[in-house]
Amino acid sequence: MWAERTRRMHCGVRCGFRKDDVAMFRPVVVGRIFFVLLSAACGYWLARGNAASPTPQAYSEAINTAVVAFVLSLLMVVFEYSLRTVSYKRLFLASLGLLFGLVVSLMVYGSIPPSVIQDPRAARIVCNFLFGYLGMIIALKHADQINLSSLRFIVANPDGAQAKILDTSVIIDGRIREMLPMGFVPGNILVPTFVIDELQMLADSSDMIKRGKGRRGLGILEALQQEYSSLQVVEKNYPDLPDVDRKLLEMAKETNAQIITNDFNLQKVASLHKVHVLNLNELADMLKPPVFVGETFTLNMIREGKEAGQGVGYLDDGTMVVVDDGRQFLNREIEVVVTSILQTNTGRMVFARPLTNSAAGQPVATGSGKRASA
Repeated sequence: MWAERTRRMHCGVRCGFRKDDVAMFRPVVVGRIFFVLLSAACGYWLARGNAASPTPQAYSEAINTAVVAFVLSLLMVVFEYSLRTVSYKRLFLASLGLLFGLVVSLMVYGSIPPSVIQDPRAARIVCNFLFGYLGMIIALKHADQINLSSLRFIVANPDGAQAKILDTSVIIDGRIREMLPMGFVPGNILVPTFVIDELQMLADSSDMIKRGKGRRGLGILEALQQEYSSLQVVEKNYPDLPDVDRKLLEMAKETNAQIITNDFNLQKVASLHKVHVLNLNELADMLKPPVFVGETFTLNMIREGKEAGQGVGYLDDGTMVVVDDGRQFLNREIEVVVTSILQTNTGRMVFARPLTNSAAGQPVATGSGKRASA
């Protein structure tokens, strides 16, 4: 099960359609059908046009040519569809390798003696196939050892934002799934295949805790592929580097990307390599509320609350503080203790109670803590 899920991650596809696939499904399918039908029609009319006279034999040859054109165009569409799982880097290198092989073929085929291949056209076709294939396969075979750091446009973003690479820890953490759809992380999100391999290794571990983390990470990554269209699975590996952290740093330097992680040690090492890291734990610390339950502070009672006995004050950042039994302290500064915090879409509201009684100066007993806005 988990091996199959990892295979889907490597391919960058799922059973079903992602949001961007649904948006592009109809025009792409219509274009493919139109190409296949147009190829068959062109094959038929070309064969009819080359016929000397409209005989039954010419009609039969035209039909056969149309069928051949239909099959060839269908194979071309199948080949084009299969390329969706190939990374841009490998397509680029395969094209360069094919071009180099054809150039070599151009220089070699003329030196083939007639005793080997008598027809010069046949010699050229054989050389083109042979050297074109060799050039393309050699380029793909050594793709991981080729550095394209000067060609960063391959993973560039249309809006100019830096790409972000997800670390294993941040995928397992899961908070990134909530952040991406909200637009707080601009740019393309890259998941290298060596990160997916590490998740699979954890999912197949004999240790129950590691196995749970690995399965959670694969599940979150699969959900992200369905929900977030800018996530890309990148075929990357660095066989000479021993661990995933070193591979992440090397990929970030190659693609001029940022790393999103929860790993404090990785962040420190990345700073030494001049690689920018976004740490979700640091972000969570910065987003913590300015006050917490049980905290005491001085508050100026400004006005009455809506409920009987309530007083209202404000923190320095404008957060409303509703104080039970605070009405008697209007226009005075008192010590209060936070009893609860209510977070809503419109902001945060703090509920508190006074620490002392206005008359006796004694601690006030904890009340029911009515929650009401001012």
